[in-house]
Amino acid sequence: MTSVIASAQDAQKINERYFQAKVSELALRLEMTDSQKSKFIPVYRRYSEEMRATVGVKQRPTKPLTDKERLELTKRKMQRQQQAQTIRMRYIDKFANFLSAGQVSRLFEVESEIQRKLMLRRQQSNHQQ
Repeated sequence: MTSVIASAQDAQKINERYFQAKVSELALRLEMTDSQKSKFIPVYRRYSEEMRATVGVKQRPTKPLTDKERLELTKRKMQRQQQAQTIRMRYIDKFANFLSAGQVSRLFEVESEIQRKLMLRRQQSNHQQ
């Protein structure tokens, strides 16, 4: 039980470090003022939590899938993508309360770039193991 709690705490620390690094990168690349950054952090945290709850963590199948299972997996993936897009749409106006239109537009582009880099880094580390 203690190891499960320690593992959960480690995951929380990693998630928080990742969040802070992501916020720093976004603030730098979007050229946010200190005032904008202080307003951005709590809104972006809520946004990130909603996205994580919706998208979840990718899991690789442990066994070969049937055609029916593949179709279901594809449908669920597209539903999650649709839900994620709905969340993004909801947050555009929230971010626009303290970021310029250009910054809001660029936010989602930069965030996608960061995600791609992270996925690539994870894939490379998995191949090295």
